[in-house]
Amino acid sequence: MYDEIYNWAYAVGRTILEQSDKGDDLLRALIFNIRGEDLPGRFLEKLSSRLTEYKTNRNIGIDLSMQRRLFEKKWYGDSFRYMKSAVLSGLLNSLGARTQRKEEASS
Repeated sequence: MYDEIYNWAYAVGRTILEQSDKGDDLLRALIFNIRGEDLPGRFLEKLSSRLTEYKTNRNIGIDLSMQRRLFEKKWYGDSFRYMKSAVLSGLLNSLGARTQRKEEASS
């Protein structure tokens, strides 16, 4: 299950980077906004709010969707920590992959 969440988060990060000129800033803002939430409900609320804004704001307009599995299970204790880590790792690795490609292209 956590690998599906990681893969979804990585794909979301890649989509944000590819579909917006300000993708790097948007992805960094998303990571910054959700990383400090230590309660499952608040974490999911911030994640969904930010992704909804990215999709519905006409100035951004990125085609994103939420991972259904995030809402099918009650998260608590270690399971929440694993889920949160999977989401943050996927987003962070998509940001890192882009940075690495930029460095390779410039050298």
